[in-house]
Formats: sequence, structure tokens, C-alpha cells
Amino acid sequence: MFLSRRRIILIGVITAIAATIVLLPLILTITLPSDLNQLTISVSKVEAVNPDVANDTQRVQLNVYFNVYNPTRNVLTTSRLDYQLFADGKPLGQGILSYEDIPLNGRPQLYYHSNTTLKSLFEPTYSNANILLLNKMLSNPDIVKQIKWRVEGEAQIESGFSSTPKQFNAEL
Repeated sequence: MFLSRRRIILIGVITAIAATIVLLPLILTITLPSDLNQLTISVSKVEAVNPDVANDTQRVQLNVYFNVYNPTRNVLTTSRLDYQLFADGKPLGQGILSYEDIPLNGRPQLYYHSNTTLKSLFEPTYSNANILLLNKMLSNPDIVKQIKWRVEGEAQIESGFSSTPKQFNAEL
């Protein structure tokens, strides 16, 4: 009487729960498309934001526009873009575009076979290497159009219940 009907059901339920826990990471990665490495992230535009004249200390602020092309058959989203911005080969600092505090259905949708533009406000880090360039941008915001821009970073791409990092490197 060791294997009563109740014990067999209990053992079956425990086995099913254990199998689900062990296989859950595999099940969740199935929702990511296999051709996710074809997703591209590029920089479409960098523009200077008009300085705040009410503030005594004027600092350069830039809008960085990312173009994300999703060639997969899935609708994806992103929770975060971490990037480093370079102007004419000089590092301007780190930037973050985060949607982590927004629910999944409110984040930007990366529809299949289409481009999505994401805008990030970037505040450069002042250093000895880039102070002259930043001062030029502050005095003449149109100089931003003449600069060769480069971005390196990583984006968190999500689909359903799973996410994966995507490295990107782009020039404008």
C-alpha cells in the first residue's frame, strides 16, 4: 500500500513541476527568433538641443536618434540601450536610453520588416580631450551636422518572456 492512488498523483505533480522549473529557460528562449542577429541598430541623426538660457551654466545637450530595423517575423521590443558616443573620434561619454520602468506593452514596438526610430537625450561628459569641440557646439549648434559620429553599445532586445543582448556599432 505504499503506492496508493494519492501518492502516485502527488509524485506525478511534483515531477511535472520539477520538469517545468528545469526546462523553463529553454522554453522561454524559444520565443526569441532564430534570426535575431540580423536585427540592426544604426544612428540616423544627431542634433544639438537649444541651450537653456534661463540657466547660468550652459551645457551641450544632444538628441541621438537610433534607427532599429527588425527583419524577423516577430514583433520585438527593447528595454534598454547603453551606448558610448564619439564625435570625430573623441569620446563624449556614456548614454542610456531606458524603458525598464515601463510595462512591456508600453515600450517601443519593433515591428517585423520595418524601421523604428528611438530618441535619446545625451549629455556629454566634459574632459580635456573634448572641451574645445563641446564649446564649438555650444557657440554654433549647426556644427553638429559637420561632425563624424560613431556609436558603440548594447541593446536589450525582448520577445515575450525572454530577452537577449544585442551589440551594435554604427557611424553617421
